[in-house]
Amino acid sequence: MTENELNEILSQNIKKYRKGKYTQEQLAEEIGVSAQNINDIEGKRRWPREATLVKIANTLGVEVYQLFMPQNFTEIEIEENDENKRIRMQIQTQLIMDFRKSMNKMLDKWGNLEK
Repeated sequence: MTENELNEILSQNIKKYRKGKYTQEQLAEEIGVSAQNINDIEGKRRWPREATLVKIANTLGVEVYQLFMPQNFTEIEIEENDENKRIRMQIQTQLIMDFRKSMNKMLDKWGNLEK
């Protein structure tokens, strides 16, 4: 999956999960960022910070990984128990670490282009 595809999926999923619940302004206020920030994320002009991703997911009532699931995937429901919560947190932590690593690589490439 390319960076652009990932960005598109994130944008579409935030729109999908906030539809009928929050406007961009309401979501921004709820998580403590500007409405422009949400607009830029949905408009694929900005990648959210890790903390912002977590706040968006929590506010929208989804897991962080769901923000990166392509629309054509079928959602599944997972039983709420301690083991599944532990596994979900482990997966979420790994996804965030992988996302951070990918973003750092991209930023390094951009930094090298400026030199």
